[in-house]
Amino acid sequence: MKSGRKLEIYILVVAAFASLIAVYYSHIGVINKWILGIVAMFFFGIVIQQLGSFSGGYGLYMAGGKRGIRSIDRIAKKGGGFWDNMALFGLVLGFGLFSYFFVKDRKKLFVFGMVSLVLIVFFVLPYLSYGMQFLNLPQISAEASSASAASATHGVDLLSYLTYIVTFITGFSGFTFLLIWYNAGLILSATYAVIISALHGHAQVAPLANQIPGVAPVIPGIDIPLIAGIVSLAILLAIHEFSHGVLARKAKVKIKTLGVLLFGVIPIGAFVEPDEKEVLKLGKMPQTKIFAAGIASNFIAMLVFFAIMIPFIIFVLPGLYHTGVFVESTITGYPANGILSSGMQIIDWNGYKIENLSSFSVAAAGDKPGSLVDVVTNTGTYKFTAISSNESPGRGLIGIEVYQKNTPINNGVYTRFMLFLYSVIALSFMLNFLVAVVNLLPIPGFDGWRIYKTNLKHDRVIKALVAILLIGLLLNALPWLPILAG
Repeated sequence: MKSGRKLEIYILVVAAFASLIAVYYSHIGVINKWILGIVAMFFFGIVIQQLGSFSGGYGLYMAGGKRGIRSIDRIAKKGGGFWDNMALFGLVLGFGLFSYFFVKDRKKLFVFGMVSLVLIVFFVLPYLSYGMQFLNLPQISAEASSASAASATHGVDLLSYLTYIVTFITGFSGFTFLLIWYNAGLILSATYAVIISALHGHAQVAPLANQIPGVAPVIPGIDIPLIAGIVSLAILLAIHEFSHGVLARKAKVKIKTLGVLLFGVIPIGAFVEPDEKEVLKLGKMPQTKIFAAGIASNFIAMLVFFAIMIPFIIFVLPGLYHTGVFVESTITGYPANGILSSGMQIIDWNGYKIENLSSFSVAAAGDKPGSLVDVVTNTGTYKFTAISSNESPGRGLIGIEVYQKNTPINNGVYTRFMLFLYSVIALSFMLNFLVAVVNLLPIPGFDGWRIYKTNLKHDRVIKALVAILLIGLLLNALPWLPILAG
């Protein structure tokens, strides 16, 4: 590439980042930010792709080459059995008891993977809310910020037990399928209510607009922090594709090229391009290990960032900002409705000091129908008699939704840097998990699709799974319609 072209590309990259920053700090709403951000990245992507003669189109382009292949070769030779074990560990997390057919000759690893699956579900996933707090999405933001208090406000219901059972049997692939279709069922019910109201001459879109969309784009600078988002995405994509490359080389498959897939200047994928003809000549198990490597590496990266995040939360964050739990809204028909109001800070709950969502969850978990609930807020003390609900008849509820707000102690360089570091850690923890479970799905082009295609004999079964999944995903997108229309 000519030096003049390089300079032009560098200038365009700077301009593209500047446009994202301008959109991020504008006050035009997230939907408008998405539109402007996508248009800007589409424009810059096309120009950069043309100037650099990169492969791609429609704002997408692949920047890469052969640099890094030797490093992958060296690691593949020195890794011993770690990489094979990592891929098999990912299969156990991904497919639960069904993964026994993949690892039946590695019983100790299978048991370790199943125990890890249970521990992750009970002790790791509740902390996803710490990463979700960095999402800036309509409807999702408030729900995400109160995610770790969900058990306190809604109780452990039939869905929770069903989720545990399905995840144990089918791993996170079944876990993701179940949640997609559970949310799709709620959206179908809300859509039915909208249709009925329209037939009676007073159309109301509120039932649908109040539902939580199950699908949404995640774009740095638009709905997640710009720099922290790009760093987190770059980390997880590099880990994912690098692992594919290492397993491919261990199987003696030639790697043609590697690099990153960009939309404008946003990394949306990385790629390691093995010789597909050589991959298809391998047996089912070596192929499956190659396809599962990226998923497995993202699961492990999630656990690594989780291990970093917990001491960060305990020892570092308390010195960076003040944390409080506030009332988001109250629910009609429950005791707190009309008494507590949005914005009130919850200071004490039945004698428990409330410092964050986790302490609120613990405090409210013991409430039973008919029990007295003493709530101390910044405006006074209130007493309620908890009642049950159809969703969780064994739990006592007063009918509030809460969120956590963090206020920095100061705006110094140290505070800003540590909060940035925390955002990278929390986002990496969350995004590695999301990328891993989404890649387990049998969507054409995803790792899960290739695992299913390699190991299932009947194409009709795969096509049926894909159809069920795509219908569920389309239903999960319906709540965006009222927002876009508004």
